[in-house]
Parts: sequence; structure tokens; C-alpha cells
Amino acid sequence: MTTDFTAAMVAARRAGRRAPLPASIPDDRAAAYAAQIATFDALGLGVAGFKVGSNGRTGEPGAAPLAAGTIHRDRSRITVSETHPMWLEAELAFVMARDLPARSAPYAAAEVLAAVEGVAAAIEIVDPRFADWPGIPPMAAFADFQANGATVVSAVGRGAGDLKVEDLTVDFRMGDLVKTVPGTKYPGEDAIRLLVWLANNLGLWGPSMTARGLKAGDVIISGSWTSVDKAVAGTTATNTIAGVGSVAVEIVQG
Repeated sequence: MTTDFTAAMVAARRAGRRAPLPASIPDDRAAAYAAQIATFDALGLGVAGFKVGSNGRTGEPGAAPLAAGTIHRDRSRITVSETHPMWLEAELAFVMARDLPARSAPYAAAEVLAAVEGVAAAIEIVDPRFADWPGIPPMAAFADFQANGATVVSAVGRGAGDLKVEDLTVDFRMGDLVKTVPGTKYPGEDAIRLLVWLANNLGLWGPSMTARGLKAGDVIISGSWTSVDKAVAGTTATNTIAGVGSVAVEIVQG
């Protein structure tokens, strides 16, 4: 059943167009993770990072790999149209400084943080493969790389070892839209927990991802602070996190 779903994702990505949702979709998270990695393998995509998020400190995290070639630094431009809208999310990103190879014993937080270069401001570009998004079943959206299309990341602005998200504030702007979100309102509550969970759960995608581990240069975005906002043509969206960095996406009409 997942094979038909994967084939639809592969075809949509190759064509650069959104596809109708197939009748057969993954029925649980295990099948959704399998569909993610099967799509990556079918397209020959490399991995350049991950997105990970959860609802609070006790929610089960969920994740998806970020494809090589979809992570951009500091500033990017996207083209939107009535038939191909996109959405944006303001996020905090971790950037790895060195490899963190797989091992049988779980990593402690201090070990994971020791391999991190620091944190940066990020904007996730939400560009789903299915035409009816977001009105599709949750597992279909989950399997579709959680709708990730690309990610724009600032330079690393500070270390991660003493990070407390409650001390940060995300300032997201796009045209007349302004969202200022203090760290006490960050839905994930504990970004370091999510990073450590990811380092210890790469086996969810199977043995090849376990063998890969986390790599130097990987970007890990840790969940939206602002929910999703439809990209507005003719504006520039910015995410500024004081003491961390600022990043921008220029939005043009297609």
C-alpha cells in the first residue's frame, strides 16, 4: 500500500507539481517513516539535515529528513502562484559541527551538544507534494516529509550548550504580518530534548540512516514557533531571533 503512496510522492517531486492523494496511504508512523526513506532512495536524494518537532515536553516527537540541495543560507527567493502556493514557518535551527556516529548506547544531552556548532534562525518553506494539503490525513502529511520543501538558515549566532529557549524571542514578519513569540510560547518547549531524541532514534528510517548518524554540517530545525502562514507575493519574510540571527525569504509572483 505504501508503494503506491511513495510512487505518487516520487512522481510529484520529479514533475515539480502537486499530485492528487492516492487511495492507499501509510496507516501509522512506522509506515510513514518507511515511505519517507523509500522516496529519498527512489530519487537518489542525499540527506542534509532533519526537521523534528513535538507538542510540549512529553509529546512523541516526529521527524523527517531534509533533502540535500534544499537548505539555503541567509537569504532565498521563492515563486508562488494561485495554483502553487507555499507557506512559511519561523524556527530555531541547530547546526552540527562534527559527526555523531550511530552507537548502541543512547547519547546523553551533553554528548550531543558537544557535537553542535550552535544555533541559527531559520524559515521553513512548506511546499507539500499533495494538492489538497493541509486537508489530507495526518499520516499522509507526516510521510510527505511533513510538507518540507526547503529551509533557509542564518549563520550560527551562538552556542547551544547553555541554550534556554525561554530566553529567546522569535520575531517573524511578512508584509503587514508581525508575529512576536517568546520562548515561553514555543510549542516544543524543549528544543534540546528534540535534538537528543533525533540523535538516538535514527533507526526509525532503517539501517542506512542508523549507519549514517548525524553529520557535520547537518541542519536540524526544531519545530515552528509561529504555525504556518501563507507566503504573500511581493513581500519579504524575515525571522529574527535576538542574539541568534536573522534570515529572509523574498516572495515573488509566478
